[in-house]
Amino acid sequence: MNLSRGESTRWILLAALMGVISSGYAQMGSAAKNSVSKEQSCIAPPAMAAKLRAHPSSEAYIALGGWFATRKELNCAVDTFRTGLKADPKSAQLHYLEGLALVGQGHNAEAIPALQEASRLEPQVLKPHLLLAFLYDHGGKEPEAEVEWKKALAIDPREVDALEGLSTALLAREDYVGVVQLLQSAPRTEKLSIALAKAFGLLHLLDQAHDVLTAALKENPGSVPLACAMSVVLVKQVRHQDAVNLLQDAVDKNPGNPEAELQLFRLLVLTNHTVQAQPLGPKLLAKHPHDPELLYLNGLLQRILGDYPQAKVYLTEAVSLDPDFANSRFNLGMALVALREWRDGKEQLEKAIALGATEPQVHFELFKALRGLGETERAQTEMKLYQQRQKADEALLEARMNASQGDKDMEAAKLQDAILHYKEAVQLAPDSADYKFRLAIALDKSGDADGERVQLDEALKIDPQFPGAQRQLALMLRGKGDGAGAIQHLRLAVQASPAWTRAWISLAAVLAENSRFAEAREAVATALRLDPANARARELSDELDRDPAAQQGAPAQQSNP
Repeated sequence: MNLSRGESTRWILLAALMGVISSGYAQMGSAAKNSVSKEQSCIAPPAMAAKLRAHPSSEAYIALGGWFATRKELNCAVDTFRTGLKADPKSAQLHYLEGLALVGQGHNAEAIPALQEASRLEPQVLKPHLLLAFLYDHGGKEPEAEVEWKKALAIDPREVDALEGLSTALLAREDYVGVVQLLQSAPRTEKLSIALAKAFGLLHLLDQAHDVLTAALKENPGSVPLACAMSVVLVKQVRHQDAVNLLQDAVDKNPGNPEAELQLFRLLVLTNHTVQAQPLGPKLLAKHPHDPELLYLNGLLQRILGDYPQAKVYLTEAVSLDPDFANSRFNLGMALVALREWRDGKEQLEKAIALGATEPQVHFELFKALRGLGETERAQTEMKLYQQRQKADEALLEARMNASQGDKDMEAAKLQDAILHYKEAVQLAPDSADYKFRLAIALDKSGDADGERVQLDEALKIDPQFPGAQRQLALMLRGKGDGAGAIQHLRLAVQASPAWTRAWISLAAVLAENSRFAEAREAVATALRLDPANARARELSDELDRDPAAQQGAPAQQSNP
């Protein structure tokens, strides 16, 4: 539901109004839609007028107001509802319909008091809260909208409009854990699945995001928004070809869909699938000739293909439309340097660096421009920067390849090979907490506890908020009987990753082992809020409920966290 002030939205509201009047008058109103009154004379049908004179009830005013509304005589509808309120000021339905008709006219601010009164008189009725929430949201009053979403969900926890509204608000203020808790057990509509997956992704829980979208795509395999959302997850998982295949399938199932075509073209260009991208770029640009992103992507594609004059045309316009996008300036600078337009190329490359371009290549291109202009000393400085950053990038690439091979070795149970590859990755990228953590896990499986501890300590020096390393260190301490230390590190893990169900379960288990039963129950309750179907969390919760030690304060038996 989207409350703009357009004509189509007003008819949506009128349709909602039709749902509250009797079926007979609904049919009358439906027939009237095809002959819209241009003048609002407020003349009621004789039969309705006679009935109202004989029995001036709320129901009669509701029926007549609805009749006027379906003829787009909204002023008459508002006047009728207000006249009815003079006779029955405590009619929540009349207040609601007055507000609804005012929104249909575009008088949103004037509608709010009527809707507030309707919700005050009958707080358990859903529709006034929903409409108030939409009006507050579109009026820039996000806290008030959030209150109304929550009131609506207190009435119906599975109300989709309220779930969409509240999850959007939580995402906007970066409360990703709140989104997970809200939507984990909610209906999985397209929008709600995307919102939940986005929250998981922003919490760096890519596997969970992938699972949510996989289930949603199974239910709706032709959905373009779901395919686009999944492509983002796949790219983050470095599964570029899978993302391309998925989007190509979405385009095939939805020919001419601009969202699917743009996302596919974007991905093809950025992952260097130039052959597939070539025919799609001009087609999209013909439909949207002044779109800065399409101009940038087409310019980038032409530069990669070596058509520098055409790349210059596209990228020059892209820069003029979006001058603060570093990548457009970087690629324009590269095209200009290739055309030996040294001065203009230098200007674009320097602006790209000022806007945040960090690629080694930008310094190499600037070196060429400066050399072409005879600025030898500055050119040498840029060459040194290029060489330093290129060397660092190559080391990171080699480290990534070693770590990836280490992951494959672990899957194949080649433990010693995995350790060697992870050690190579750590040596090449000594500032990567992630590679040190992967090495620690491999060393743990090999029985090298001392080596594992060294890698975990180093990982946490680099990134004290690394939840996986905090949990792994906690499990080490737990095995050595240091319950207090284990609890401390598990609390740091859930603080860093509040939606990580497994960490909450580990914390609950260790708290229970240390006779901190109230805290254990809170931790396992959080795990169940995050994942109500989690078997281990349910099992642990049941154990705490029936364990006599939990009632008497004795230490609980050690369980698998």
